[in-house]
Amino acid sequence: MPINYRIDLRQNMIWTTVTGILTDGELLEHKQKIVRDPDFRPGMRELSDVRNVEQIDITSEGVQRFVAQDADDVLLLRNHRIAIVAQEDVVFGMARMYAMMTEKYLGDVMVFRDMEDAIAWLGIEEQG
Repeated sequence: MPINYRIDLRQNMIWTTVTGILTDGELLEHKQKIVRDPDFRPGMRELSDVRNVEQIDITSEGVQRFVAQDADDVLLLRNHRIAIVAQEDVVFGMARMYAMMTEKYLGDVMVFRDMEDAIAWLGIEEQG
């Protein structure tokens, strides 16, 4: 799976990196795995670095399933703040579509092209 994450309890952060080919199934599995991680806490911030995605096999139906998963987990995610960093236009566009569709459940999802802007928006220290 090209999705890896690390929870940093000191910063109340989830650091996610995505590489290679990204599919609907892998992303949905990742979303489910994070909220069930014993270190996950409501109100965490997340930085998703998707700059190294080589191919995106995400469908609009997949994005709808991601949003439905957010609705199922709304009590855990209501104060969750996500910054997605994407450089490729297709990946950036899909991330923006997700952000717009899920704002009812996750009001704080922003998509950036620059890592420094995402880090500043989240108000965190860079990953060490």
